[in-house]
Amino acid sequence: MLFSTLLLSSYFFNLQNFEQYVKSRKRTSTMIWALRVWGISSAFLVVTAFLPSLQLWSRAEAARSSRFDFSRSMVLLSEMDIREHSDVGTLMRAERSNGLPSFQEAPAFRNGVECPMTRSTISEPYAICDAASVHIAMTLDAAYLRGSIAAVYSVVKHATCPENIVFHFLLCERDKELKDLVTLTFPYLRFKVYYFVENLVKNRISLSVRQDLEQPLNYARNYLADILELCIHKVIYLDSDLVVVDDIAKLWEAKLGNSSLGAPEYCHANFTKYFTDAFWSNMTFANAFDGRKPCYFNTGVMVMDLLKWRQHNFTSKIESWMDVQKVTRIYELGSLPPFLLVFAGSVKAIEHRWNQHGLGGDNVLGSCRPLHPGPASLLHWSGKGKPWMRLDSGCPCPLDSLWAPYDLSIKGKHHKVDGNEASELHSHFRHWASSA
Repeated sequence: MLFSTLLLSSYFFNLQNFEQYVKSRKRTSTMIWALRVWGISSAFLVVTAFLPSLQLWSRAEAARSSRFDFSRSMVLLSEMDIREHSDVGTLMRAERSNGLPSFQEAPAFRNGVECPMTRSTISEPYAICDAASVHIAMTLDAAYLRGSIAAVYSVVKHATCPENIVFHFLLCERDKELKDLVTLTFPYLRFKVYYFVENLVKNRISLSVRQDLEQPLNYARNYLADILELCIHKVIYLDSDLVVVDDIAKLWEAKLGNSSLGAPEYCHANFTKYFTDAFWSNMTFANAFDGRKPCYFNTGVMVMDLLKWRQHNFTSKIESWMDVQKVTRIYELGSLPPFLLVFAGSVKAIEHRWNQHGLGGDNVLGSCRPLHPGPASLLHWSGKGKPWMRLDSGCPCPLDSLWAPYDLSIKGKHHKVDGNEASELHSHFRHWASSA
């Protein structure tokens, strides 16, 4: 439109100059009026020639003005739409005034030809309930945002059918702006946002060995069966301090049988240490495991059968143990022990490769740890030490270099790791990850 306006302005300017020239030559008024008629006719032809481009511009402006339609539950922006905002210096590149990290836009990952079709049109209310969709639930908060973005990136990067994945993000209402940040970082991602009501658990949370384990959002996983749509029968829950290095569809296809929950189990771990002496000395409490052979499992990676969860009302059972904890201190950790009390001994065991946990060290020191023996499909920095924090401090652990390639933050691009050490570690890791 700007080009058309300039062209017309230039034309009429030259026409006026030519009229003055004719007058100066004392030509007749008839010639002047003839020129004016000719000029108007030419201008009409110019406007007609550019009319299609003007119409396209208007539609683009209309689409751009309504790009964030928050009345829709699903967020899925087109490639054309995000390119309209290619100058994202003030939105993504620059450090944010609110303290949130800035991220570069993730590349688009598309389905392979072998992928089943999904009804991913966001105007259809049943889009997220498509049978071909893989559902993943995660929490979003400012403190762990960098880890969450890296986790999402790792999932779609290694997925054979990334467009079939639907993310369900749980966040507190005060963090609404995180929704826009995810949209800008992943303009092609299928996701839905749910605002978690903190009052559901605030009065049930007790002191833990780490303050971040006391945050209400840490307990949101307890309520997934109540929060997600009833048409969603199964979901994978993932923590924010991990990266997936395999196709997540393999985990999705895990058969749970009669179990309501699937996770890697670690039966060699000392199960008694997860509960206090007050618990084990009270026979009413200790008898909770009668008829079961409980094993430790990490709640950061779980496959959950939501149909069975709703049928057996597991949320209420977890809440009951949290209420007991408020009266008698029966455990020291945060949200893990109630899960152990309800599910340990009835969990469907999944391959250990799907949770190489503990890479963040213990809950006090967060010291460096090596990989567990065997193949790896998921690396989990559970524990106090988080890779983005250690990288920022300039004192990373060797395994943090395996997380760094998935860090989309602008700050993360300036980190350097020991080249020889990282190369050797990645070589070993590729061997472990591909082992049967």
